[in-house]
Amino acid sequence: MKRLAAWTFVALAAVSLDAAAEAQLREWDGAARLPLAGSALDGSSIDLKAFQGRVVLVNFWATWCEPCRDEMPAIVRLRESLKGQPFDVLAVNYGESKERVAEFLQRQRVSLPVLLDRDKHAAQAWSAKGLPMTFLVDADGRVRYWVFGEKDWSRGEALALVQKLVAEVPRAGH
Repeated sequence: MKRLAAWTFVALAAVSLDAAAEAQLREWDGAARLPLAGSALDGSSIDLKAFQGRVVLVNFWATWCEPCRDEMPAIVRLRESLKGQPFDVLAVNYGESKERVAEFLQRQRVSLPVLLDRDKHAAQAWSAKGLPMTFLVDADGRVRYWVFGEKDWSRGEALALVQKLVAEVPRAGH
């Protein structure tokens, strides 16, 4: 009986993990435009307003968050696949030091624009109460979609949704 209970627990845990891995994108029903500005990893200033005219994937993450680390390569693949198009990524680090973030990105060979949210005010403003939490912002600066949990952004529904938003961006000269 104990063995059956143990196997049942393992099976339920596996189902729960699978469900968590399949985080669902949802339409955003909060404030249309949210402030997001601060210091970048390289010491410069970053303001989401500067990304106007581009679709932006805003990803709240931390180096200690395993799903965040697992999701990062897919975000990089997405960014690379849309190179030359009106799309970018803004990775918002949740409360860690510049040194810790820089070491992690170097070790993982990840190159993304990173905003340091040391005091966690940005996460609070965006209602990012768990990690990873990701938002899709359209070219007009409106938050359109969000997801809590790990997502493979380089394929499937997530890729199609990003491509749809990019296709909505007015092209210069048209």
